[in-house]
Amino acid sequence: MSVGRAPGKLILCGEHAVVYGHPAIAIAVGLFTEVEVTPCRRVEAEGDDRLREALSALAPQGGRFSIRSELPMGAGMGSSASLAVAAVRALGSALTLEEELEQAMRAERVFHGSPSGLDAAVIARGGALRFQRGAPPAMTPLPPPSWTGVVLDTGVPGDTRAMVAQVARGAHGPLLAEIGSIADAIGDHLDNIGLLGPLLTHNHALLRALGVSTPHLDHLVGEALALGATGAKLCGAGGGGVALALHPDPAALRDALRARGHRAMLVRPPQERQ
Repeated sequence: MSVGRAPGKLILCGEHAVVYGHPAIAIAVGLFTEVEVTPCRRVEAEGDDRLREALSALAPQGGRFSIRSELPMGAGMGSSASLAVAAVRALGSALTLEEELEQAMRAERVFHGSPSGLDAAVIARGGALRFQRGAPPAMTPLPPPSWTGVVLDTGVPGDTRAMVAQVARGAHGPLLAEIGSIADAIGDHLDNIGLLGPLLTHNHALLRALGVSTPHLDHLVGEALALGATGAKLCGAGGGGVALALHPDPAALRDALRARGHRAMLVRPPQERQ
């Protein structure tokens, strides 16, 4: 038996825009997926056909996979990329970061078709990352922030493929460019929630104009701001999933949101690659 472990992630800026070559900023978060693999002549795992297809892309020789995850599925926190990286780590030994990422992308393509590679990159590297799609992609590690954030979960899974296809059908070039334009400002203020928060809120407004937010996500963002958050935004492809809020007292914000009937939890970026 071998075991692999990988964190989740949150995108602070760049959802959808990153698909079109604009920069994005993302952080790893301290919620983890753990994968155990034991020898087996075929791929066995509890889940749907797409999961087994993705695992087969990583383990054509077969394997029995046991998966445990702290991440909500389809919520914009990188559950599929976390699974892919954890499975690669369980299957391989002494892999370089580049090898981990290359292999994880085999599974990510099964899950998402033509992913940008951002999720797998920040999850494999840990910390914080500025990412810009290309051949090869430009990846600049950033100092990970020290704050604790509050994640608000709608409880409604998003569908990344569907949301990416929805954006592709529209004429959204200026909105996507504006999302990309604030990425570096966000990267410059990663550890200052007073400056970072309004940038996140502006990013949410752009994503709402893009058509990927939902009334539930907008309500959660509004509730967090009304309770004193310095900023809040949806994280991930949209259509459901989670939002992130920053607050000087994150535990107090979490408790206040829970008192109003919302699903809220604290997340903190792990400081090192794990």
